[in-house]
Amino acid sequence: MKKLIWGMLILSLGLLTSCGLNQNLTNQQAEQQKRSELIKKNRKVWNKRIKSAKDVNDPNYDKEILKIPSGYDDSTMSLQRLKDGNQNVIVGQVLNLQSEFGRKVVTETKGTVYVQNVISGDKSLKGRTIKTEFSGGLAKSEDYFRSLDGDFVGSQFGVPNPKTIVYSSISTKPIPKIGSKFIAGIKLYSPDNKTQQATYKKYGLTTKNFYVLENPEVIFWIKKDNEYKINNPAFYLPENRSKVRNILKLTNKLNEQN
Repeated sequence: MKKLIWGMLILSLGLLTSCGLNQNLTNQQAEQQKRSELIKKNRKVWNKRIKSAKDVNDPNYDKEILKIPSGYDDSTMSLQRLKDGNQNVIVGQVLNLQSEFGRKVVTETKGTVYVQNVISGDKSLKGRTIKTEFSGGLAKSEDYFRSLDGDFVGSQFGVPNPKTIVYSSISTKPIPKIGSKFIAGIKLYSPDNKTQQATYKKYGLTTKNFYVLENPEVIFWIKKDNEYKINNPAFYLPENRSKVRNILKLTNKLNEQN
């Protein structure tokens, strides 16, 4: 009789555990479906805005600045160095991109990111949605074409209307697409002064949700064709490959582990 009772108890516990696991899996699938729908919606809006904006990128200038940062030392690059040199290293997915209109000269885009995994650093970040910034994006020409003296110089670049929305990007750190998965080093934002803090707060970036990308021209990988690649195309130029063997080895290792 005791054996029968114990057997029924074990069976009941097993069924409860199984139900709990199935419920957890169902919840994860539902959340993933929500993110997929959100990405689709946000991508449509963003792409429409990009299409209607005036592209002010100069292919010749983009080619000229497409370089590996001068201070980069490939001899020290390794997975351990990546972990030790960054507050956090995460696997994230871009859920949304939003313009930060009103910024003078420097154009930034606010990114909403879902943290899929934490390679190193604060493990509590996993499963959270955070904010970050990407260089470039949409801006009003009155802000983008502004001289150091504060004068609007858009006419010199074929954009005489200061209200025209323009789109720019930086060839060494292209803005990832909405839905893109990436690996990057990030650190929690710490304001330099009250003026800066107020500026970021205006765009919904605070000391609680805003994480700054660390060295995005080097340690930033985007997943393309089911493989992570360094976001800065300069690392893949034929003349540079022999100089960056360690970061390419690191890239292979990141692909194996993520």
